[in-house]
Amino acid sequence: MENKDFNLLVVDDNEMNRDMLSRRLERKGYRVRVAEDGEQALAIVDREPVDLLLLDIMMPGIDGVEVLKILRRKYSQVQLPIIMATAKANSADMVEALNHGANDYVIKPLDFQVVLARVQTHLRTKSATPVPKSGEPTVAELAPGVVLAGKYKLGEPIGAGTFGAVYRAVHVDLDHEVAVKILQPSVTANDETLKRFRQEGVAACKVRHPNAVAVSDFGVSDTGVAYLVMELLEGSGLENEIREQGRLSPRRCLEIIEPVCDVLAEAHAAGLIHRDIKPENIFLHRTPHGEQVKVLDFGIAKLVGEAVTEENLTAEGWVLGTPAYMAPERISSTDLNDRADVYSLGVMLFEMLTGSRPFTAVNRDPMSMIMMHLNSPTPTLRSFAPDLPEILEEVVTGAMVKDPAVRPSARELGDAFRRTVEQIQDLPSSPRHTAERSTVDHHAPTISFADSKKIQAGKGDAAEGFLGRWMRKIRQVLES
Repeated sequence: MENKDFNLLVVDDNEMNRDMLSRRLERKGYRVRVAEDGEQALAIVDREPVDLLLLDIMMPGIDGVEVLKILRRKYSQVQLPIIMATAKANSADMVEALNHGANDYVIKPLDFQVVLARVQTHLRTKSATPVPKSGEPTVAELAPGVVLAGKYKLGEPIGAGTFGAVYRAVHVDLDHEVAVKILQPSVTANDETLKRFRQEGVAACKVRHPNAVAVSDFGVSDTGVAYLVMELLEGSGLENEIREQGRLSPRRCLEIIEPVCDVLAEAHAAGLIHRDIKPENIFLHRTPHGEQVKVLDFGIAKLVGEAVTEENLTAEGWVLGTPAYMAPERISSTDLNDRADVYSLGVMLFEMLTGSRPFTAVNRDPMSMIMMHLNSPTPTLRSFAPDLPEILEEVVTGAMVKDPAVRPSARELGDAFRRTVEQIQDLPSSPRHTAERSTVDHHAPTISFADSKKIQAGKGDAAEGFLGRWMRKIRQVLES
């Protein structure tokens, strides 16, 4: 389709901003309507076709976020892409808008070439969505009661994040509960990314470990809906426990970290790197036999990251690693190995023990946090929590050294942390957690991320997508 085939709506209460942006888009061939407030914008969308919105946030009456919420009750991100164009530059504002369904987020003063590139990207994604075949639902039609791929009847949504949405579902033939994750349309918008999705789906299915969420099926429907089918978990995410408890004891940290190290060690031995280790991807699953730690989203971070890099997408899908837990080499080099996951484990363990992350963004600017991981000395545990035993320092900060060649493997980190905790608390030696958990029926119910409270993956990493362009700039500076 040509630019003249698309109808854009620019919503801004500032007449100069509104007219300048609309005129420049018109010169590129788009048909453009304007609205000076949220109420007017909603009226236009209701009475005439609109293919994409550029929406200000700070407006009198109904603000941009409220307009976004109202429109998302009627239109999906594919049906009506919405780009927030605002002077609100805080990460929290970005995260709020993205969590409520914004496709993208640009900050004033607007760089028109950047805005134009994002408009073109989202319109391409919209145009690439296939026409429904054989009654198969499109992404926009997914809702409780709909049957996906002829075999998964969707129930209520149980979470949403950067990668997409997760539904409780039932396999209609087997009468078996599962969790179905629907990937963002931008992730699988062309043949190359669909091919890569299938490859990564195979990789995710290969991670057969009691502490990795089991993926039982994956595919792409006739209408282009890319999905993963996973075991249904019951419980909550590690981020909830950290938030509620503040700090976790070394013994409790061991109960969680050791099984995570176990599953990562096996995945690394098979050549798989997780790329997005963080508390939101560690789930504390309740079983009849007790707690079982689960690592979520194997293989998906690589898929989404590569897809977004090639398509020049931004906030809705760029997830090569959350800035707060990102290894320095993720920024300065594309030559990654399993030690990148170990660095993220070290950051997560630091947060579990102290209740704080080692680095905090300045003025909520995620880029400042990235530069700290790259250049700033790693703080000590005892500078945050003086009561912690000194012997913990070597293990935790050792996992966070800047040079990946000096870091331990995931297995070595797990073993070293166990020895240290046993020395601190005089714990009796015991079999590794993997053996203890092996008696659990790992083919029981299936969800992938948790109850409705726990899946907050979008919270921490939605804004991360916005960093794609910054990462490229950083690499250019480092290579110059």
